[in-house]
Amino acid sequence: MTHHVFWLDRVSVLLLALPVAVAAWAGAALTGAEQERGTAALAWTQSVSPRRWIAVKWAVAGGVLIAGASSLVLLFVRARSVPYMDGSPLDDWTDWLTFSASGPVVPALFLLALTLGAYAGLLLRRSLAALAVSAGGMFGVVQGLPLLIPHLWPTERIFGWKVTAAPARAWVLSESALDAQGRPVSMSDCQYGRESLVRQCAEAKGVEGFETLFHPASHAVPLHLAETALILALTAALALAALRLLRRRTP
Repeated sequence: MTHHVFWLDRVSVLLLALPVAVAAWAGAALTGAEQERGTAALAWTQSVSPRRWIAVKWAVAGGVLIAGASSLVLLFVRARSVPYMDGSPLDDWTDWLTFSASGPVVPALFLLALTLGAYAGLLLRRSLAALAVSAGGMFGVVQGLPLLIPHLWPTERIFGWKVTAAPARAWVLSESALDAQGRPVSMSDCQYGRESLVRQCAEAKGVEGFETLFHPASHAVPLHLAETALILALTAALALAALRLLRRRTP
């Protein structure tokens, strides 16, 4: 089981690292190199319109990437579903790598990487510059998404004197002691042990109760769909920007 978990963990990292490589390739080879050599401009003056030129590239590359990414996700989900994975680190849906690699987020990330790279190549017209910018931009997206995901769906709240009140398998975002005005109160000098002692110390500080903000396990699907929708919206915005750029540069 340990060996199986190790390789599944490596697969989840790979699934989310590949979009950075795809963005670099799209920026350098898909559009940047042809802009730099002038072969794209030559094609536009003949029988291929700029929109058709970029549409064909997007369609072919996008189809291959979506098919490959979807197959890898299906294999990853199937491997996670075996009975002896229960209770393993990969059974934790709140882990971003496992969470994002288990559904349509990965194919959406591949599409975003393709579009980001293509736009960088069109904008910069230099393969090395487009490679660096698109890879850096996609790396920023992959690093920034975990910070945004918890805020893409309304959280649930529990307020009371129980310190660890969230249900099992919940994604706990914060646990705070609040006073009557709703302001957080530091509990650093209170010793956590018996609940009665914790409450006695908290009341001495003017605490009215403990607030727990969390996502229950039932929020996994809405959060995943919200993350996918956000990525697709970014992809559509970049695609529109690329088409407008082509329109300005060509008659």
